[in-house]
Amino acid sequence: MSETDEAPAAPGRLRRALPHSRRGRLLLMSALVLVLAGTGLGTWTADTWPWPKDHYCWGSWEEDSGPGFLGDEAFGDDDDGSRTDRETAPTRERPAGRCEIVIVGEYESHDGDKVSIDQQVSVEYGPVPKAAEARLAMVHDGFLGGDMAPFPDGLPGTVNGRGGMLVLPRSCDTRDGRPTVVTMHASGTYSNGPSYIRNDPADLGGARQAAVLLVAAANRGMAAAGCAPDEPLRVSSPLYDLPGKPESVFSASDDVCGIRGLRLAAEDIEDQTGAVTRDLQTCSVRGDRDGMPYLELAMVAQPRLAAVFDGIAGEHPAARGWRGTGTFGEKHAIARADCAGRPATFLMGASTDPDHLAAFANAVAARLGCAPIAPKGAAQ
Repeated sequence: MSETDEAPAAPGRLRRALPHSRRGRLLLMSALVLVLAGTGLGTWTADTWPWPKDHYCWGSWEEDSGPGFLGDEAFGDDDDGSRTDRETAPTRERPAGRCEIVIVGEYESHDGDKVSIDQQVSVEYGPVPKAAEARLAMVHDGFLGGDMAPFPDGLPGTVNGRGGMLVLPRSCDTRDGRPTVVTMHASGTYSNGPSYIRNDPADLGGARQAAVLLVAAANRGMAAAGCAPDEPLRVSSPLYDLPGKPESVFSASDDVCGIRGLRLAAEDIEDQTGAVTRDLQTCSVRGDRDGMPYLELAMVAQPRLAAVFDGIAGEHPAARGWRGTGTFGEKHAIARADCAGRPATFLMGASTDPDHLAAFANAVAARLGCAPIAPKGAAQ
């Protein structure tokens, strides 16, 4: 799913070359009005001007359709902002694709400083990686943090205001059984003068709107790849099981994410508890100043979401005395065991301390009503 793996665009495809800035459009419209007036055809008013809407991401999204990054508000006070897109659509022969929208703008603030906006929204369609470490880095690190909410309507995925991941139906699986996913990520920066730069992601319109955008891209991608279900995927419900707010952890002896015995020998950190359901539970611990990850934990039991980890949990227990199978790697750990009548996958990133995963897994197992995952005393 990397850019270097992308197939070339279809030959002869026409790319839009019309200006996306308000000033550019006004200039072009003025020129067209003068031409049409000279031919006696300039009778349109501003409300009926037949200006075509641009479409993005394989035709999934329309300009001015709601989210801020698709409207003029994306440019702020900018009169010369631009919104451009690059995309490679999935096909039946190569069911992988990518689209990216880039928003840039520059203007002068009231104080005379130069203000610059540089934002991106990227979507990728394709199977999860084969290698275990790459798959854990992509899925766990990117889309199972404490700030993610479960997708509405039972769809297998997670989402927040900056993006998300959706696991597609089995009809889109690869021949070797790997699920195909669609991911979306918004990023960006705002700079005011030479020394002030802050993160300023493109405005997706909130977590629920992000879910709608992601489902629209997934439906288009599946149709292009020839694996779409009989009925398109839909988002019709509100988001439930929203994550809690980050909370400061003041002492190394404090439990994090509300889990007894889960402690980090660190200060100046904050924890965030995400979903706590039968299908999903997440926990993130980060530096409260720099946002550096200290610990990422997740339990996944929703069948299609858990399927993205099939084949990488090994054939032996994660450690002596642990139930099920699993491995402790250099950057990630995974354990999988039956719990309350179905397989549950327990994941850890950032930390390499087995006691952290043991405390989390056993606490989740107790909540779900199944036997401990790690041996007694492993997290003490």
